[in-house]
Amino acid sequence: MRNGKKILIGTYFLLIIVIIFAFILNRKIWAVDSVILSIVLFFLYLIRRNLNLTDFLFTLIALLVLMHCFSVFGFFKMTFFGLEYDTYVHTYSSLIIAMIAFNYMRKFNLPLFEILVTAFLITLGVGLFNELVEFAGYKLFGRGEGLFLLGPGDIGNTNPYENLMTDFFNNFWGNLAGLFFSTLYFLIRGKKSDSKIKSK
Repeated sequence: MRNGKKILIGTYFLLIIVIIFAFILNRKIWAVDSVILSIVLFFLYLIRRNLNLTDFLFTLIALLVLMHCFSVFGFFKMTFFGLEYDTYVHTYSSLIIAMIAFNYMRKFNLPLFEILVTAFLITLGVGLFNELVEFAGYKLFGRGEGLFLLGPGDIGNTNPYENLMTDFFNNFWGNLAGLFFSTLYFLIRGKKSDSKIKSK
């Protein structure tokens, strides 16, 4: 990953804008979210080689962080093309995690089927952890915006349990899409790259 530092700095610059607006709009919880996720992003940058991250995958992670934090402008209360903003966030995040898990498993030179199954289980596990954090935040802090609160976008017009299961399904479809695109890329281009590496 050659451009990881540039991606990190660019993302931090945009997160500073989020923090500024969090205070201007009196939505300080988004400043907290921005700080927490900037730390998570930095940690991922440090272990990028262990995770086998590429510039493309790290950029997708950075976009996910920004997608969440720019909700300081109230996106979680909005719907786009008939779907709540939260639906897009969950589906997109699962798609990215599936691609990262697939790319990580490729390090071990396993058969494609084993890579797919393991990546799928990893992605479901990460999605489950995310939902546990959301639900624990709701139980501890109640409803509200931000990472540890069940905000208006998260809960929509349903109860917390129904929201939880809806998010699980959104994660599931994102998982399948991410694994599909990863497999397609692997079959079309990945094998060519692997054969070049072996020939060297």
